Amino acid sequence: KIFFVTFILTSILLSLLYIPTRLSHPITIFRPPKSFIIPKTSQPYPVTFAYLISASTGDTVKLKRLLRALYHPGNYYLIHLEADAEDFEHKEIARFVSSEPVFSQVGNVWIVGKPNLVSYRGPTMLATTLHAIAMLLRTAKWDWFINLSASDYPLVTQDGMVSGM
Repeated sequence: KIFFVTFILTSILLSLLYIPTRLSHPITIFRPPKSFIIPKTSQPYPVTFAYLISASTGDTVKLKRLLRALYHPGNYYLIHLEADAEDFEHKEIARFVSSEPVFSQVGNVWIVGKPNLVSYRGPTMLATTLHAIAMLLRTAKWDWFINLSASDYPLVTQDGMVSGM
């Protein structure tokens, strides 16, 4: 009995010590300059979307294709390339975003600085999505949130939807 009680108390103590150390480190460092925050009243667009685009290892080509097809200057884009991806893929996405003139001029495409390790069968994808929503809420004013994978592709552009009405 004494061994069993000691074991349970030790387990509880160690688990309590483990939790604060895991929660004290930020998942992502994300602080865009204040000049990137555009108040909703200055937006000439009727609806503003905030996109989280998630990518995995080997998705850099798909991610670039999606962002080019989806891009609209009135929206906000947050790219999350999972932590398991190779270092050169992270650098390639950063190079792509920084080299596109319209992205840097408008300043509405961001990359998660410290990506999460995502397993698609567990709660990590939900945690990544909720964290992205929190980051986008702190940064910009938007009406709708859309979560996409790099494998997704739009059937019609945002301007095409408005002109078709």
